[in-house]
Amino acid sequence: MRITEAKLTPLRLTMARPLKTAKGTYTTREGFLVRLTDEDGHVGQGEAMPLPEFGTEALATTHQVLRDWLAALQGQSLDDSIEGIEATLAPSPGDASRSLGAKIRPFDPEEHVPAAQHGLELALLDLLAQRKGVPLCWLLAEEARPEVLVNALLSAEAPEELAQEARDAVSEGFQTLKLKVAGRTLDADEARVRAVRAAVGPGVRLRLDANGGWTEPEANRALDRLGWYELELVEQPTPPEDLQALWRVQRRAPCIIAADETLASPAAVRALLTMDLGGGPVVGAVVLKPMVLGGLLPSMVVALRAARLGMHAYVSSSLDGVVARAGAAHLASALPSGELASGLAVGRLFADEPKDHPYRPERGLLRLHDVPGLGLTPELIGVP
Repeated sequence: MRITEAKLTPLRLTMARPLKTAKGTYTTREGFLVRLTDEDGHVGQGEAMPLPEFGTEALATTHQVLRDWLAALQGQSLDDSIEGIEATLAPSPGDASRSLGAKIRPFDPEEHVPAAQHGLELALLDLLAQRKGVPLCWLLAEEARPEVLVNALLSAEAPEELAQEARDAVSEGFQTLKLKVAGRTLDADEARVRAVRAAVGPGVRLRLDANGGWTEPEANRALDRLGWYELELVEQPTPPEDLQALWRVQRRAPCIIAADETLASPAAVRALLTMDLGGGPVVGAVVLKPMVLGGLLPSMVVALRAARLGMHAYVSSSLDGVVARAGAAHLASALPSGELASGLAVGRLFADEPKDHPYRPERGLLRLHDVPGLGLTPELIGVP
């Protein structure tokens, strides 16, 4: 395929109400849309929405890198294959003089720009899938599932408001609910968890996300108390850099512990997937954020390796826009297992969410349509 046009468009999303986490409070998200057009008029779309506190590069770096890459990509011809995309994004340093990828992205062993890489990779995958006439997920796995189980992220702060939000989510068909903890007193967290469990009863899965906000002793105390509320799992209870603490917490926890922010750097991912502490894997699950891991292809590698070690994997948004969530849905459909709900039903958190795009959850499911690529047009995502 030959790239006849490469375009970069700023993207700004406004939260419907501030979202408080242990990392901070979010009111807006900023990034870029990537659009690549080939000689046949197909348009591949990608999204780069950096989140530096989760391990990505800064917004200004994303802009500079993508601008340089797209300028170099204009007019270039690429192989119609996954291998061609991989060569473009990660050229071999030993073959830089002959690698097309070296022209697009010169080799730099210190470079870590996962959001920019995600944006370009997704646009290339969308374009490739359209050229082959298949949904994007088929490029990742022939046995990709047509439906993806998703959880509802609850964002209210007060227990009574949280309880009503939980009831509303269950009435819409969600069977897995998630709420943020840490950054408050344990009494406050327990009051919020108690309110949700009382509101929805025992049949609904409940997961918590601490965003690394507890020390190891705090995590143990919190899980001792909150575990009474029949938790499905807890994401990142302890600081991401301490894998041994995460392992120890998992050994005594009453539920699955999922590593999230721990996967924020390539070195940490390698450590998580290779560390032998005895007695099984470090954690019971890994949370795949394609924007943080550098795209769908590296995320799929992590999922497959985690599965071989006995860990579950599921996909989560990084508070992204529709294009990134669409790519993440295709990744989730291709995972080795779809048992755990993915965190992709976050459109309700945005005040400017497009109303009619095809990646809106229904009854707790995202259904992938049998259309080439992502199946998105500028009109569907509400941008010019």
